[in-house]
Amino acid sequence: MTTSPTPLAAADEAVIHRIVADIEQGFNDNDPEPLVRHIAPDALIVNPFGAVMRGPEEVQASIHPLLNGPLQDATAHYRLSDLAQLAPGVVVAHKSAWSSRQAADSGEPPQMNALYVFVKREGTWWIARRQNTSVGS
Repeated sequence: MTTSPTPLAAADEAVIHRIVADIEQGFNDNDPEPLVRHIAPDALIVNPFGAVMRGPEEVQASIHPLLNGPLQDATAHYRLSDLAQLAPGVVVAHKSAWSSRQAADSGEPPQMNALYVFVKREGTWWIARRQNTSVGS
C-alpha cells in the first residue's frame, strides 16, 4: 500500500519558510539567537562537520565562536523545497544553501544541503531534527 503525504496548510508552510528565513538572517547577521530560536529543547542537530548537538544551548555554544571567527564574513542564501507532511504536525523538508542569492540564481550547485524534521507542538512549529551536509569543494 502506497500513501501520500498529508497536504500542508498554507499557513503552516509559511511558518516553516519563515523559520528557515530566520536562520538565514541570523547567519548573515552573525547573530546566534535566530539560529537557535526555533530549535526544540530535545532536538538533535548534526552540523556539516558531523558534530552532533542536542538542543538549542549546544547549537549556540558551537556556532558562537564560528560566527565571531572563521564564519564572520560568510553569507548564506537558503532555498527550502520538498516539504512533506508525513503525519499531522510532522513535516520533513530539504534545504539547499549557497553563499549568495546570485550563486543560487546563476545555477551553481548548492554548497550545502540539509534535511529538516519539523514538529508542531501546542500550536508552534519546532525544528526537531536537522542534518547538514557540505557538498562540493
